[in-house]
Amino acid sequence: MRAEKLMKNTVVGVLSQAIITFTAFITQYVFIAYMTTEYLGARGLFSAILEFLSLAELGIGMVLVYSMYKPIVEKDERKLIALTQFYKRAYDLIAALVFGVGMCLMPFLSFFIEDMDSVPHARLIYFLYLVSSASSYLWVYKMSILNADQKVYVIHVCSAVFSILQCVGQVIVLVTTRNFFLYLIIQTVAVVAKNIYISHVAQKLYPFLGSKEKISLTKEEKSGIYKNVFAMFNHRVGATVLGSTDNLLITKFIGIIYCGFYSNFKLIINLMNAFLSQFFNAMLSSVGNLTTSESKETSYHTFKYLHFLSFWVYTFCTVSFIELANPVIWVMFHREEFAFGFPTVLMIGLNFYVVGIRKVPLTFKEAMGLLWYDRYKPVIEAAINVVVSIICIRRMGIAGIFFGTIFSMVATSIWVEPLVLFRHGFERSWGEFWRRNFVYFAFSGGLIALTHYIDVTFLSGLTEWTEVFAKLGVCLAVPNVIITVCFCFTQEYRELFAAVWGIFRKRLGADTPAVEG
Repeated sequence: MRAEKLMKNTVVGVLSQAIITFTAFITQYVFIAYMTTEYLGARGLFSAILEFLSLAELGIGMVLVYSMYKPIVEKDERKLIALTQFYKRAYDLIAALVFGVGMCLMPFLSFFIEDMDSVPHARLIYFLYLVSSASSYLWVYKMSILNADQKVYVIHVCSAVFSILQCVGQVIVLVTTRNFFLYLIIQTVAVVAKNIYISHVAQKLYPFLGSKEKISLTKEEKSGIYKNVFAMFNHRVGATVLGSTDNLLITKFIGIIYCGFYSNFKLIINLMNAFLSQFFNAMLSSVGNLTTSESKETSYHTFKYLHFLSFWVYTFCTVSFIELANPVIWVMFHREEFAFGFPTVLMIGLNFYVVGIRKVPLTFKEAMGLLWYDRYKPVIEAAINVVVSIICIRRMGIAGIFFGTIFSMVATSIWVEPLVLFRHGFERSWGEFWRRNFVYFAFSGGLIALTHYIDVTFLSGLTEWTEVFAKLGVCLAVPNVIITVCFCFTQEYRELFAAVWGIFRKRLGADTPAVEG
């Protein structure tokens, strides 16, 4: 049942993300065609600033989902009511805090945009982004039970529908009026409307959430939540600094126009992450259920083949991004200045890879509630990232920003997170994990180098679309074939194949026996 829910959430998530991806590309294409690059840069900059303000959320959403695993398994409706009431008050406060702090930051926008006149009505644009960001925290508290109960597909379907409506509205506004303010107002309305509708759906699926009875959590339960929130806040600091400083540093040290150029690469990265997150978000609720109801040994075996899967998927996606990002952006927009040099694209791709290869250990660590043990790690990571990025940007340009991010993750997260998971979660040595990890890293590096050598040696000088399709063919073939040939006899590959085959066998009602792991 757990595997079937994971598959359902993943399939629906991928389909909905395909729709969201399509609408995002359309919106980006129309935006670049009808608006100036200064507006494109402002959009990236203000989004990054407001992502910092999202720290006010403190990671409460993740803590809420974790808190709901046990009462869902035990069908404890009173505990679920108490949790949702508690978090409703928290999210209302967060929305007010984000708006208030955001207004206080408005006078300091000139620190990041030296030439404020290059972006007409910059402060009004920022205000509209702020309203959109603050309103996104309203009516979301009931969504958590859908995540915890492995019904993420409900959120996926609603997100896809509202993404279509938002895209249609924004495209019409851009083509007919070129009015950036109306564009942002439509974005805000779509976010609020989606949250209200999903909240309504959750209420119908779980009618007890509408109870008017005031149910309070115990002092011990609140203490546990506050402890986890403190730990998650530190983790949010690290994640936000890693994800948001790029645009801020580019704007400050390179220029806001280059922030707009980077937004095209960030769009591709975000789209890949959005697709992959459908699996990992669905996996989180399944892992939470698994670690609550199964033994540590069962959890560890599941971890091994999921970690192998993440290595395979992120290697393929990283290779594809490094080789295809510039050609795809050129085909889409036909603007030479939008392309970045290979060192910069390589750093962006490696940054994506390192973040991705951490996903499975991080997911298991969070699902097991092990946030407290490395609570100071993200702050150290964030400090290293900022310092190294500022030093390297003066010598390496934009590539130095991403090198700083990679360096900070290698110095901290990439080894601290598995250490916490194995020591306090699985309660076993992590030696076997790192032996596999070194093999994975070596294969990933070799496949990146081999694919790039083939593309540079044999595919140079092709026409636009021919180059895209030829490189796509190489990216599909080289990493996937080599990984399959080299790993097909490993335990992780067999367990992964057995799990996937077992799910499809149940779906198809076949009598064929599943492959033994």
